[in-house]
Amino acid sequence: TRLRGQGGTTQNEEKENARREHQKELHQKKQQDGEEKYGEGHGNLNGTEEKKFKRFESYKRDSQFPSKVKDLMVLVDPKNNSVILPIMGRPVPFHINTIKNATTSQEGGWCYLRINFLSPGQGVGRKDDQPFEDPTAQFVRSLTFRSQDTGRMEDIKDQMTDMKKAAVRKEQEKKDMEDVVEQDKLVEIRNRRPHRLDNIFMRPAMESKRVGGAVEIHQNGLRYHHMGNQKVDILFGNVKHLFFQPCVGELIVIIHVHLHNPIMIGKKKTKDVQFYREATEMQFDETGNRKRKHRYGDEEEFEAEQEEKRRRAQLDKEFRNFAEKIADAGKGESLAVDMPFRDLGFNGVPSRSSVTIQPTTDCLVQLTEPPFMVVTLTDIEVVHLERVQFGLKNFDMVIVFKDFTRPPAHINTIPVEALDGVKDWLDSVDIPFTEGPLNLNWATIMKTVIADPHTFFKDGGWSFLSTESDSEDGSEEEEESEFGVSEEDMGSDESSEEESDFDDDASAEASEDEEVSEDDEGEDWDEMEKKAAKRDRDGGLDDEEKKPKKKGGRK
Repeated sequence: TRLRGQGGTTQNEEKENARREHQKELHQKKQQDGEEKYGEGHGNLNGTEEKKFKRFESYKRDSQFPSKVKDLMVLVDPKNNSVILPIMGRPVPFHINTIKNATTSQEGGWCYLRINFLSPGQGVGRKDDQPFEDPTAQFVRSLTFRSQDTGRMEDIKDQMTDMKKAAVRKEQEKKDMEDVVEQDKLVEIRNRRPHRLDNIFMRPAMESKRVGGAVEIHQNGLRYHHMGNQKVDILFGNVKHLFFQPCVGELIVIIHVHLHNPIMIGKKKTKDVQFYREATEMQFDETGNRKRKHRYGDEEEFEAEQEEKRRRAQLDKEFRNFAEKIADAGKGESLAVDMPFRDLGFNGVPSRSSVTIQPTTDCLVQLTEPPFMVVTLTDIEVVHLERVQFGLKNFDMVIVFKDFTRPPAHINTIPVEALDGVKDWLDSVDIPFTEGPLNLNWATIMKTVIADPHTFFKDGGWSFLSTESDSEDGSEEEEESEFGVSEEDMGSDESSEEESDFDDDASAEASEDEEVSEDDEGEDWDEMEKKAAKRDRDGGLDDEEKKPKKKGGRK
């Protein structure tokens, strides 16, 4: 026969074994796919194209020089992003992108201005791959000028620093805008009124003022109207995922659009646009005397709760119908409404604060607080669970994408109670996962993978993640066994010391116990009572009373 507790344990073991076998198959398939995709002779993945040497031109002809160059002074020209330096009696322009930085120092009544230039072999750093036209050529690393006018030298240094910052910022903005694709024009519906949802707020907001707007469904996209002339257009062809999140357990009801390519809203670049309305309204407690005569507080509270439920249900219905109309209008682009599974949700920190993260049919999402998180399941290569070890209350999740150049997504501080649920969900959607007790350096790992993916998969691919956790478990067991041996030794030492301290008393007590036990064997109650009475008469009781006193004194 089997106990109820044993039956549950066996069932859990069977479930764990089935999951382990399935994961083994998924990892093997992932390894095979990696070996096929990154076959022999496959290059590295360091960017889609190699960095090229850029030429910078300050002036096309001498006539464009500022008029002050004839004074042969150090001049900063922000208009042309250049610094003009007097060298051997001639003004020589340098573009700001060829300059690394500028510093000043004081010595013996002179102020020294040192201008450092970019050149090969300037130490390890992110700019180590800075391309040069001829790296073997002779380079001027720095130029130093001195003057007794300290104020002017400091002013030149500040101007150069500001110009350098502006140039770097401009370059970064240009890089950020590379993936922003210019959208086609929205085709408006003319023959009838478009489907419309009023009193809607949008995130990211267009302005700091919190004013509602309206969303309309047109022929090839959505249009959000805000305060008269301001509008945002989203084309169905650019929509990757469409989500509807009801207000169950939330303060807002949401329609969320995740895009293929980012768009500009005001000055912000975004791939996620959200339309929402608050589910709660301001409540007023009516406690007038007329009302108080006929009704009591509990009835009013119950009625308010029922009204709140009705309003929330109506709000969910209104938003769900509108989301389905969006999907119907965009069916040519295979749009479908996806909805989060709240029962499978878990808490975690994907960015700044702890939020509820919920799976959907195609994604893992967090739509309640910005910055939003939308991870498409088909984009995931493998998931690694970190800090999974006995005694810790939380663990972390690292999502590695199939596009290795994309940084892994981290969800930190997930309660350990959600571990089995997360594992079951990952296994159910056929995502291979591993677990380990430590946080890994993913920047270094991904750098290795990108540098030579063929060698990475040839050497076992992602198997090192599971191997690491196995070896860690093994080392822990060894440590425990070693500790056990030392504990026994320690215990034996302590016991021997105790025995030596209390040897006399212990042996005396033991001998008395042995005598009593030998005498007690085979005797009836009458004989035992007689012996006890005889011991009392002979003064045995006095000896018994003295013993504990003696023992207490030795303590």
